[in-house]
Amino acid sequence: MRIVILGGGFGGLNAALLLGKALQSTPHEIVLLSDAPCFLFRPSLIWVPFNKRQIKEISFPLNEILQKVRVQFMQKRVVSILPKEKQILCENGTRLIYDYLIIATGAVPAWEQIEGLKGNTASVYNAHAALQTKRRVGEIKVGQPILIGVAQQNPSQGMAYEFLFELHAFLHERNVQCPITFFTYEKELFNHKGKKVTLILEKHMKEKQISHYSDVSITKVEPGCLQLSNGVSLPYSFSLILPPYKGAEFIFASPDLDHENGLLVTNKGLQSTQWENIYVVGDANAMKEYKSGRAAEVQGKIAARNILNRIQGHSRQQEYHPDMLYVMELGTDGGMFVIRYPGSREGTPYFEWAVDGYLPHLMKLAFEKYYSWKLS
Repeated sequence: MRIVILGGGFGGLNAALLLGKALQSTPHEIVLLSDAPCFLFRPSLIWVPFNKRQIKEISFPLNEILQKVRVQFMQKRVVSILPKEKQILCENGTRLIYDYLIIATGAVPAWEQIEGLKGNTASVYNAHAALQTKRRVGEIKVGQPILIGVAQQNPSQGMAYEFLFELHAFLHERNVQCPITFFTYEKELFNHKGKKVTLILEKHMKEKQISHYSDVSITKVEPGCLQLSNGVSLPYSFSLILPPYKGAEFIFASPDLDHENGLLVTNKGLQSTQWENIYVVGDANAMKEYKSGRAAEVQGKIAARNILNRIQGHSRQQEYHPDMLYVMELGTDGGMFVIRYPGSREGTPYFEWAVDGYLPHLMKLAFEKYYSWKLS
């Protein structure tokens, strides 16, 4: 039996490691496909533009990691999936047959969904973009207006907040004073994580004299000027705006896969509602919950356990229940640690807690060091 995993990020890699360890002494075959040779620790990309990390420090060769658990690594770009034939078509014409498939290829920026956005804003979505942003950040001059924001339909807003505070700290250290404005389509700042989180963010923005707008969408983007749905026009010399997301291109090229803008619908066990031998984890699925590396890791492990149960003849399927353990960088003020999970008492739908200070920053560093140790 062959289990194929698409994607070498948090979800795909952790699914592969779990399956590899569990099935090492069996005849079952596990293959991980990725178009990149390395696992990139994306939470630390936020530090690359400010010269706090080098790409090589947060990149880990997938082949070396997977060899330890007898998982085969193939660096290939997927062209389409043929679920009726249980086949994956790759760019060089290679066809790979699978018995079970885990799709963990994440999502990609959908710049084209907002006219004018592409080319008029920086990004830290991948290593190449982070390095380009590093150059642009270094060119910011005193007095130039800066705009940081989250466009409508982006499911992972935390990166924009982190970049905002890290950029403010970077400029402050260099005595480069610039007016900074932040905007988001969220009803309030990071409000779906609890009111306390919003209040903490409002406090830090006020202290740093950062203007902000909530519950707004982008209506028009031009070089040097962006217009919001509330009628406000914001000038900028530098901007970083998180765009809407969409699924990987091969999903659109797979006619037998039903999807929502390239994202696949699953049940709570992360099993495709259309194909019973396909599981979808992380940003690649259409769940409306907040997207993060930790969520992808948890989902990858659940999908792997559910496949193991089926191989071993057990009908039980573990379900994914959204929660949150999130650490956000706050620049000169350290960081913020956020907890949110379903409440256990009647009338308490969620338990929410947040704290800011230097300790959360140390927690993020510790998480990075843990992954470096885990993958070394």
